[in-house]
Amino acid sequence: MQLTYRAANYELNSTVVKVANSDRIGMYRGTKIKFSSPAVTRKSHAHTSSQLKYRGINYTIWH
Repeated sequence: MQLTYRAANYELNSTVVKVANSDRIGMYRGTKIKFSSPAVTRKSHAHTSSQLKYRGINYTIWH
């Protein structure tokens, strides 16, 4: 999906997060809600990087 903000064009890169159900229940504005948390997946210790661009400036993040 192509996005534009202040004449700068961006490409939408959605991330899908897997969610694990939880038994935790709480109240929000008088309504009962069930909490969920992200499912944790273990990866090898290899580090990966992502090349990103923000307002025309390229940068790299390591994770």
